[in-house]
Amino acid sequence: MTVLPFSATTTEMFMEATLINVFIVPKHKEEEFLTNWHATSAVYRDGGGLIEAHLHRNTGVGNDTFSFINIARWVSADAWRIAHADYVPGEYAVEGVMGHPSIFENIADIYSTVLPANQDRDHWLARQDS
Repeated sequence: MTVLPFSATTTEMFMEATLINVFIVPKHKEEEFLTNWHATSAVYRDGGGLIEAHLHRNTGVGNDTFSFINIARWVSADAWRIAHADYVPGEYAVEGVMGHPSIFENIADIYSTVLPANQDRDHWLARQDS
């Protein structure tokens, strides 16, 4: 895999990108999916463009269309495109797995006025650059 020319000192010249990828995964393929997701994440983590990634499993409360949601922060949309052109995520090879990745931008933030959640405004998902 190509190591991208990004570092802590050069990321400030790029506009960070939030990737949200929702996955449909057959129940009997979840372990295989998770193994592949962790392997893919390790490749991207060491490639220079991925800042952080968080995988969430559907709890079954509410809509259960999607089994997993990956929320990741990249140094830029181009870094994500380059990484995915260079290394196809292994989880897509798992039979029955369908991913739906897209880059999103933050447009609004809402915080509780009665619960301590409003204290976490420095979290990267809540932080809005000016």
